[in-house]
Amino acid sequence: MNDAVQAGLWGLLAGAALLLGAVIGFGVRVPQKVIATVMAFGAGVLLSAVSYELVGEAYEQAGLAPAAIGTIIGATAYTLGNLWLARRGARHRKRSGHHTAQPSWPP
Repeated sequence: MNDAVQAGLWGLLAGAALLLGAVIGFGVRVPQKVIATVMAFGAGVLLSAVSYELVGEAYEQAGLAPAAIGTIIGATAYTLGNLWLARRGARHRKRSGHHTAQPSWPP
């Protein structure tokens, strides 16, 4: 089988799984706890993929101390930015279920 055709079939299979999940999600009432669990798992997978790719490469190029310091500074900056946004009303941006009024800008 041609490599391009094989790649296309694998892409079709992956896309079909996405569509199947959308159809199931549209037709079936999924509890919030299940949704939160699946999203947390996906976030963990994404974080581990980034860690293996970026932190591993930083370690190989610069050593342990710069890689660890950069990782800690990046995680701290992300956390502080997330807290700052949450305090300014961003925690309500993706609520499902009941809708809350969006805060006006500037406050």
